[in-house]
Amino acid sequence: MVKLREQLEKIVEKIDLTATQRQRAIDLYTHLCETIEGSVPFDINFYPQGSFATKTAVRPYKNGKDHLYDVDVICEATSIDKTQINPERLKSAFRDALNKSRYSKQYQEWDKCFTVKFEEKDEIDFSIDIIPSVKEDEQTINELLPITQNPDLVGYSIAIPSTFKSSTTWITNNPKGYVQWFERQTLIFKEALNTENRKSQILNSIEELPDEDAQNILLNVIKILKRTRDVFYYRRYSENKPSSIVIITVVGELAKSLRPTVSEVDLLTQVIEQLKQIQTYANKENSEFMVASGFSISSIISRKNNKWVLANPANGGDNLLNSWNEDNNKAKDFFAWVKDLQGILVSLNETTEYERVTKLYDSFALSMPSSNNSKKQFSLSDNSAKPWRSR
Repeated sequence: MVKLREQLEKIVEKIDLTATQRQRAIDLYTHLCETIEGSVPFDINFYPQGSFATKTAVRPYKNGKDHLYDVDVICEATSIDKTQINPERLKSAFRDALNKSRYSKQYQEWDKCFTVKFEEKDEIDFSIDIIPSVKEDEQTINELLPITQNPDLVGYSIAIPSTFKSSTTWITNNPKGYVQWFERQTLIFKEALNTENRKSQILNSIEELPDEDAQNILLNVIKILKRTRDVFYYRRYSENKPSSIVIITVVGELAKSLRPTVSEVDLLTQVIEQLKQIQTYANKENSEFMVASGFSISSIISRKNNKWVLANPANGGDNLLNSWNEDNNKAKDFFAWVKDLQGILVSLNETTEYERVTKLYDSFALSMPSSNNSKKQFSLSDNSAKPWRSR
């Protein structure tokens, strides 16, 4: 099991960004946003959202290979809210700024964002999604307060312009609040782990793990799930894979009930055991929660009146499983993925060491470390359809 854990750690290193690559992404979006800020008529606060912000990003996998890496950046106009400007005017301000900049030939416009592509460097290609936004108005914030799990985070809500075809509207989002929620969840896990370590002395020391090491155990499990998801859905020829925010939210919510452990294998096993229970909901169409002692997933994902619900912890108006309600095949494919994950765990316990490692690397679509493959293994690409990328 120790060797298996070591192999898993090596795999996480392969699918993760290096410190150099991550810093390049930060430098790229910082310079891009500062360029835009210098040309628009309002103050801007820019910050990453999604997997880059939660430090759970992995090298995207699509069409059988690694591809271009996306960084999503919120550009929030802080001096106004959505009652003081219309969606198209906000979009046009950013469009004009890009047209006047050195990036005028590098960007593509979508309904909710602008994508700027950068050339490959340090064995990685980047594209940056610039997402214009303004502060959400007080009326919307007041409506969200009573229906959001963490009302103290609602004040960070923003409005994103959506200019799809002839329709223009605002979309409520709360990426900054979501990141704060997720950081709280990793801290809960870290504190539980340190408490367990002091009790059992499993690390042969009463010293607490450094914050980064303790939290990385949870982050690594999310990265593992995301990469195996990408590979599984590609091999299944399915476009129904769950979004990253679904995986991050479920694991984040589970953080307070998972048994603290320094082993990613053990923690991954616990998460998969929880995920397995979701399929029972499909056989209880009118049940609000699954009645299953010991499985906290039943308080995270519910199914009532044939509707799946996973609430965004920072935005009560956002059901992260709406797509499952629109297409039941998405739920079915999710169950198939979880079953495949369980099968991987079983095979890892039953086969020889060589077969275990081979199976593990194949699940991540990676070459074995001993392979003398001169072909470059890692260049990057978009791993999922972006909801703000519609023409």
